Amino acid sequence: MPTKQSEIEKHVQLLVEGRDTKGFFEALRRHLHLEDLQLHDFGGVSELRTFLPAFVKLPKFSSVTSIGTVRDADNSATRAFESVQGCLKRSGLAVPSEPGMGAGDHPRVKVLVLPGKGRPGMLETLLCDTIRDEEVHTCIDTFFECVKELQGEPAPNLHKARARAFLATKPYPHFSVGVAAKKGYWNLDHSVLDPVRAFLREIAAPHRSTSNGPNLHA
Repeated sequence: MPTKQSEIEKHVQLLVEGRDTKGFFEALRRHLHLEDLQLHDFGGVSELRTFLPAFVKLPKFSSVTSIGTVRDADNSATRAFESVQGCLKRSGLAVPSEPGMGAGDHPRVKVLVLPGKGRPGMLETLLCDTIRDEEVHTCIDTFFECVKELQGEPAPNLHKARARAFLATKPYPHFSVGVAAKKGYWNLDHSVLDPVRAFLREIAAPHRSTSNGPNLHA
């Protein structure tokens, strides 16, 4: 449920799954200079269905021009997207027909399912893609091959584990991918993040075209 800290202060709203993801998108928002984009952590995947109905009832929600929702595909990008569609419909918001497609007008609604392209996985899956060309990637491969040989099976939650292994090579390692993004450990300009950067710019675009929009701080 939205709290006092969830008050609407910006025209563009981005709803994301979990604190790590919020930290990453805060870093990316700053990197792209999207000052009019406000982030909210809706919690786990099952919590969006209770978060959204309360969110649309917040004071000043009528001033929102655009809403983006980001969640992990986990085992199925299709099921993840359908889950978000159901939450949007129950909350009375426009429902996009596909990830990345816009729906409605004031607010415009878009959904991003990570890692994208219909793949299963999560934010960490995409972040691991950004380090494939780095020399340390070979070391990470060797480590997890060793783990598999010793245990007889791959490490559990491999994408998260690989992301943390990469962060362990940094001067100030931190298990949070969001904190790591703020420290500059992830290449936010990498081409694999092109769709994510485009998504943020697109949800910010409606407000850019309405510079005389409502004053949220009135």
